[in-house]
Amino acid sequence: MSIFLNFKLYSIIILSIIFISPIMGQSEYKIFGHRGCRGLYPENTIVGFQKAIQMGVDGIEFDVVVNKNLQLVISHEPYIDTSYCISNLNQKHSLNIFEMELDEIKKIDCGSKYIDKFPNQIKKKEQKPTFEELEKKLENYKGDLLFEIKCHPDYLNKYFPDYPTYAKIIVDETKDSPLLKNIIFMSFDWRILNEIYKINSNSKYIFLSQKIDFKKELDFLTFKPFALGLNHKIISKSIIDSAHNQNQLVYAWTVNSVEIFKKLIEINADGFITDYPDKIKK
Repeated sequence: MSIFLNFKLYSIIILSIIFISPIMGQSEYKIFGHRGCRGLYPENTIVGFQKAIQMGVDGIEFDVVVNKNLQLVISHEPYIDTSYCISNLNQKHSLNIFEMELDEIKKIDCGSKYIDKFPNQIKKKEQKPTFEELEKKLENYKGDLLFEIKCHPDYLNKYFPDYPTYAKIIVDETKDSPLLKNIIFMSFDWRILNEIYKINSNSKYIFLSQKIDFKKELDFLTFKPFALGLNHKIISKSIIDSAHNQNQLVYAWTVNSVEIFKKLIEINADGFITDYPDKIKK
């Protein structure tokens, strides 16, 4: 009788593992709104971030650059990109954000222009916000903030400050922020991550790459990042397994296809940055 009961108990445990494990695995990944939810609302705008949060994302991703007054401006490019922004400034006026005052940036509409790539994006007159403005709007937000620092060694002192200055601006603007605990700093440029880490080793960091040989650049980091943020096209099971063996997560960008999303779940990707959080969450 006891042997039968033990066998029955053993069977129940095995069946539980078989049926529960996939569900447990599926609950471990996170979904992030790329530049808010740019497939649906103007990118890197307050309304876009708020809409993504309403859709139930685990966090939002945004980009920062620096203006003439050394303020952090939320923008994917270090200049005004007229492919999606409408500038009413004089044609000779510089559109380099590093040379622009905040009031000049605020005169530019980056939400009303039709974009072929995102035909369903709601058109709404919007301006590029500063990090300070975003901070005030999301003061009580509990989700992750993927804080991408735009930087490139070839454009220092033209579009970006030098590395030590840039790092100090970022740390000074975020050190007393109520959102600091939510922020995960990330960049394609390992140099700026090293500079920030020197003066703020307590935050989390993500190294971004779209290169198959990304490990060559990863070796230049002076610390082990919390996660790797990789173009979904280069992610493989072996890359994910290797990262997990080192207690690192792997976040995939930019995942707009449900098919790709499912394939990446199967190989245990940890996070998905998407222009369409509504579609991916469904």
